[in-house]
Amino acid sequence: MEEYIYQIRKYLPLRFADKDANEFLEYLQESYIENLAKEKYQFSFIAFHMLYMTFVYKVKWFLKQQGNTEIETALSNFIHQNRNSAFNTLFDLSQFQEKTSLEKLLLSLRFHTNDISICKNHVEIRNNCSHASGRIYYKKQSNIEHYIVEEIEFVKRIQNKTGADLQAIFNNYIENNWIMPIQTGYIRSWIIENYLSEKDLEIIAGFELPLFEENSDNKKTIYQKLLYLVFINESQNNLEGDKNLFLERLPIFMIGLVQEIKVTKDGEEKTISTQGIIEEYLIPIITDLSDKERVKAERILNFS
Repeated sequence: MEEYIYQIRKYLPLRFADKDANEFLEYLQESYIENLAKEKYQFSFIAFHMLYMTFVYKVKWFLKQQGNTEIETALSNFIHQNRNSAFNTLFDLSQFQEKTSLEKLLLSLRFHTNDISICKNHVEIRNNCSHASGRIYYKKQSNIEHYIVEEIEFVKRIQNKTGADLQAIFNNYIENNWIMPIQTGYIRSWIIENYLSEKDLEIIAGFELPLFEENSDNKKTIYQKLLYLVFINESQNNLEGDKNLFLERLPIFMIGLVQEIKVTKDGEEKTISTQGIIEEYLIPIITDLSDKERVKAERILNFS
């Protein structure tokens, strides 16, 4: 059963800006594993369910940021009824009762009413585990594993429903951030600010963008492609697998690449070479590749 904790962690934020939140996830993971070893399955489920609800809050927050009207209405109504409440981070969504939180999310994603009932039942199972009822309800691993598997399945189904929103936020990122300095620090901050998970990055890496087919013959297209490539290189540091995604996508930069482009700096129009751009942004990445991959990258960039 230990594998389930690593499965759900792939769907949770890679990291938070808040140190306490990072410690919170680590604490729950450790609690799950330690209680498994001691066959305290009820406590393992409580820890797992808290991670599951963290995923639910993550998705609700993501949809809120994307302007999902049903989520926004639910939050507005809650604030109206509870004047001292506020929603500043995804964990503030825990102010809702869990059944209500699940229902609002699943309804907004058009889940069937039977699915919603199943998810609400998970809260009842959690209650059986955590309330001082004087009884141990789940003494066998198989008793609790069934509900953990169900929660994992719903995590996957919920994630699959958010693909279009994920593509929209990434398209917006590429469209609006190419003019900013292209640095890994800014990319990491954007990933953290949007609570992106390993699974989110995996999905983003699979997107086929119209940008890929455009000629690299102007400042905007060239710098958007650079931003994409640096983002993919940073993302793959958090992904499993042997494929080098940066190397796979590198050829898009060379489509219709011109030798020079005009840029405006400090109010003055200048001409800069695309070779200089390659040396500034791509060579540092290529330098860290294996010898075999470096040769391939240099071939793609027409260095040899």
